Amino acid sequence: MIVRIMPPNSVWILILLFIASCSPATGQVSDGKGFDGPAELPRLYVKTSLVDTPAPGHRLRAKDTDGLKDSLRRAACGDTVELQPDVTYAGYFELPDKSCDDAHWIVIRTSSLDSSLPPEGTRINPCYAGVASLPGRPPFPCNSSNRMMARITGAKGETKILTNTAGANHYRFIGLEIADTAANGAAGGYYDLILLKNADHVIFDRCWIHGTALGEDVKGIDFENSSYIGVVDSYISDIHSKTSVYGADSSAIGSVTGIGPVKVVNNFLEAAGASILWGGGRAQTTLSDIEFRHNHVFKPLTWWEKSPNYFGTKFAVKNLYETKNSVRELIEGNVFENNWTQSQKGTAILLYPKNQYGLCPACVVHDLTFRLNVVRHTANAMAIAATKATTCIGEAGNGTGSCNFLSGPIYNVSIHDNLFEDISEPTYDGGCCTGGALWAITTDQHSNWPHEIAIEHNTGFPVGSGILKAFANPPQMFDHFVFRNNLVGSGDYGVQGVPIGGGNKGCAGPDGARGVLERCFNRTWVFTNNVIVYDSRRLASEGDPYPKTPHCGVLKNCSQFFPKNWKAVSLANFQDGNGGNYHLLTTSPYHQAASDGKGVGADMDALDRAVAGVAP
Repeated sequence: MIVRIMPPNSVWILILLFIASCSPATGQVSDGKGFDGPAELPRLYVKTSLVDTPAPGHRLRAKDTDGLKDSLRRAACGDTVELQPDVTYAGYFELPDKSCDDAHWIVIRTSSLDSSLPPEGTRINPCYAGVASLPGRPPFPCNSSNRMMARITGAKGETKILTNTAGANHYRFIGLEIADTAANGAAGGYYDLILLKNADHVIFDRCWIHGTALGEDVKGIDFENSSYIGVVDSYISDIHSKTSVYGADSSAIGSVTGIGPVKVVNNFLEAAGASILWGGGRAQTTLSDIEFRHNHVFKPLTWWEKSPNYFGTKFAVKNLYETKNSVRELIEGNVFENNWTQSQKGTAILLYPKNQYGLCPACVVHDLTFRLNVVRHTANAMAIAATKATTCIGEAGNGTGSCNFLSGPIYNVSIHDNLFEDISEPTYDGGCCTGGALWAITTDQHSNWPHEIAIEHNTGFPVGSGILKAFANPPQMFDHFVFRNNLVGSGDYGVQGVPIGGGNKGCAGPDGARGVLERCFNRTWVFTNNVIVYDSRRLASEGDPYPKTPHCGVLKNCSQFFPKNWKAVSLANFQDGNGGNYHLLTTSPYHQAASDGKGVGADMDALDRAVAGVAP
């Protein structure tokens, strides 16, 4: 049993100094007991390898839809149900509870030979369903037009394609296309393509799960009150909701009610709303122990009205990753790509607990590690918030509600060794003064404020607002905030306290960034050894836009670096912060200038290894 006691300020300062002197080469801060800086890593991990999901029983071959339903009824624990790639299995399918165990899984798979599929650990793509390319998506290798995946589709009038009876467990799907093929019309669809409720030990392996190009297919995989869920080496696409119909939060993978653990590794994931969504409604439990690695999270620009390739249908677009209720979450080695201002402010990554409709007062977000990721082509990069939920049941939402439900806190967050490129207000927002931010930290509550947030060894290129925006109304404070060893552009405002509105300045005010940090962060902040490059179009601030020595927060001494331009940083290839090579040259004055003796900014070698093969 691990008992964690938050130390008083003086002890916390000593801990911060110790961490600064002991950080490993990658920037990862670990105590060797499952922690990364202030964040505890997942305690449980889902095993998804084939050797961990044995099916030693009989093989059943389903010839048609009725045969598949019959096979699901007859299959014993340990059996394999084979589906033929030249047959479409159209209907509503329910996984029965068989009370299986870890030595006897039920496998539902294509009858194609293993050698005709990508090997285990390799992402599948639509080519294996006979589709050579998808408009607006990254190209994928396709050497044959032969169909190797078996296809399961929905039935007319249903709201889902695949679901389960309560207690269904130990199912593995391999090499299947689970798809809306317009049984409910080209503009119709299924609210859930796959809905798991009260299930455990279910794995989707090398599957293509998708809606139609124009349809209302709102959820790809939705699991509720379920545990040990795995999605690996798969491809999820065309998940969206139109602004004129549902207006719902579409998601490639999501869960409102947990439970976890969950593993999402090496997938292509596409949805218009919140591409990944944890929480957002009534929950008695919090989703825990999340492993989210090596995924390409993507929105095609053909969905964007301002794109020259816009295809004419407007979907509700929000963000690429959102958590409202999660604990012990590892987000590592992913590429998050393409997000713009539409139904929300265009922030790619949203980390904030939400007591949605007042139904989840226990919703929290804590112990979250975001490391070795690439976030690119978006209006804003990351937002961390603990704010009131204002939408009453039955109201439209989007900040227009009349209720005030206190949300839980967010704390123990570690953000390090990430690359944020092409974070651009003029490109993906088009407005003024709110987009183009690397980070924002927000609260409007009288309690449950964000705290224990560490942002270290990141590289970022904002065009617009800049480095950090803080929204708070004193006496609200963000305790124990660390901003260290980052390589960033200044943007227009550097570190900025943003007025709340209505004449209320919140923690904005005089004395520039130092004043903002002391008013918003309760004098418990650390801000040191950052390289900040002046690259503003219209730098406007009351005082310095970023803390300068000797304004170091709780540290007695600190260093900041302010090169006059990006050329002076000596990157391998800056390329205006969009598609460049951001390794520091050995001749760079910042090559060993971090507080841990390493290079300032992300460990680009470790980052390159972490995202190798994730995206083109």
